[in-house]
Amino acid sequence: MNISEYIADTEAEKIIHYGLENRINKGRIKLFDKPVFPSESENGWHYLLSQSSVSAGYKLPNSFIIKKEKSISLIRLITLILGIACCGFHAHARAEGSSKPSPWQLTENIRLTGELRGRYEAYDFFQPGPAVNNNNEYDFWALRARLGVLGTSRYVDGYAQAEYSGIYGLPNDAFARPGGALGLGALYYAENSQNVSPGDIHLKQAYLNFKFEPLGLPGLFLKAGRFEVREGLEYRTGDVKFDLLKANRVSQRLLGTFDFTHASRNFDGVETVYDQPDFNISLSATHPTQGGFNIHAQDEISDIDLFYTALTSKKDVLLPGTEGRLFYLYYGDDRNAEAIDNRAAGQKPLLSQSGLKIHTLGTHWLTVQKWGDGAADALLWGAYQFGDWTNQTHQAWAFDVEGGYQWAGLPLKPWLRGGYFLGSGDDNAADGRHETFFQVLPTVRLYAKFPFFNLMNLSDAFAQLIVTPSQAIRVGIDFHHLSLAEAGDLFYAGAGASSRSGSFGYLGRPSTGRSTIGELVDLSFTHNITQELSWTAYYAHAFGGDYVDNFYRQKQDADFAFVEFNLTF
Repeated sequence: MNISEYIADTEAEKIIHYGLENRINKGRIKLFDKPVFPSESENGWHYLLSQSSVSAGYKLPNSFIIKKEKSISLIRLITLILGIACCGFHAHARAEGSSKPSPWQLTENIRLTGELRGRYEAYDFFQPGPAVNNNNEYDFWALRARLGVLGTSRYVDGYAQAEYSGIYGLPNDAFARPGGALGLGALYYAENSQNVSPGDIHLKQAYLNFKFEPLGLPGLFLKAGRFEVREGLEYRTGDVKFDLLKANRVSQRLLGTFDFTHASRNFDGVETVYDQPDFNISLSATHPTQGGFNIHAQDEISDIDLFYTALTSKKDVLLPGTEGRLFYLYYGDDRNAEAIDNRAAGQKPLLSQSGLKIHTLGTHWLTVQKWGDGAADALLWGAYQFGDWTNQTHQAWAFDVEGGYQWAGLPLKPWLRGGYFLGSGDDNAADGRHETFFQVLPTVRLYAKFPFFNLMNLSDAFAQLIVTPSQAIRVGIDFHHLSLAEAGDLFYAGAGASSRSGSFGYLGRPSTGRSTIGELVDLSFTHNITQELSWTAYYAHAFGGDYVDNFYRQKQDADFAFVEFNLTF
């Protein structure tokens, strides 16, 4: 398969970097190969949340009443798109035929790495009313820069990476009362001490990776320090289409970096991997860091304990074109925060008094089969949870079934996919049982492309069309029909803990007996200008259903758009 035949989202690019790490693990490297995929973050498209002021995990002081400033400008958006495009085509022409060694390879064993991402985001969110701080229409800019140094040797590799995160022009009046956060800008503002332009420099990664092949144990590695964890991406197959599906439809449903935000989540602890031709065994014991909406990502959240292990049967071992994984994940949380569920506020103890102890058992099976002039794919994912949800018994479940077909012989190579996801909800707040599926610490926008929702108490039927007009351009159109699994439970959003205390990390809005959230349609465009430079444009529109019509009385539809550029070396 020609690697340029598929233009991938961000997490697929991460797989390519994983492949680089695999090469490092096997010995010395002289030069990093650059991915052909864009370095847009977290599938590259969009993120948005909302919450109820009654049951949300974010609390602001009573004095939080600010003037409104609406600043969306389509002219600014269009100008930015055209400007990036013109610069991109110029850079593409200059890059043709260039094959010079990388200047970032300082020695045979030492290399600098870097990333630069800039993004403009614009929101026109649902709007409750009447309410205070009811600004649902705003925009802001963000910049994220990373610089790292990698050293390799026969016995151990080391990597250190710093990150700068800056957000400029956040709204100070988009946290409605009642109604909650009206988009991501409100959440960034609330999590960063009500600063309209927060910035921070922090240590993103710093680890040693010990290799045991010289000791007669090939395939065994032990990593210690601060690093990234992406469950479901324990290894890569080398088949670009297969790895694309793993990155975008399997990985990080429960545990990931949440890389779309302007300060990603990392993990402090240890990880061991035993990788063999037929299988992969991975195990990690960690604490997450801050990150996500709280850009002060230096601090470890020591009150959250994570243990993850997975056994993966590699592609083609059990069945042709198929891989399978069994996994276990433990999440313990005793922060000074209140869990979000469908009980009244006075019935929920703080996590520091009665914490979460959630066990998850799960599996996935992914296959890609050549069929006619194209390829068919299918995915089955499922998880069962048990344990303690504060002073309640926790039992929950979720499953996902998907399939697709790509016509490789047709112009644009159209790839049509569809599927159905169901995450359990709780229909009785007074029975002492918590039955809402808990998404732990996911990379949420891989599965919620305009994430005013997540996978908790959710029914999601979706269809997707992907076309590739050229080797460097990818266009995707997605449609989702969204509803609550249980009308008696909350309408949830969020991506897990971002802060050491105060906010839970998930948001909940009361359903009031209504279950239809609505429909979501989005359009995404990605252009790889060179191997190092790419840009992305995205637009989504959400049509509110009976739940949205009842909760957001003043405006029942929502829009989100962004333009982003990425430079990596």
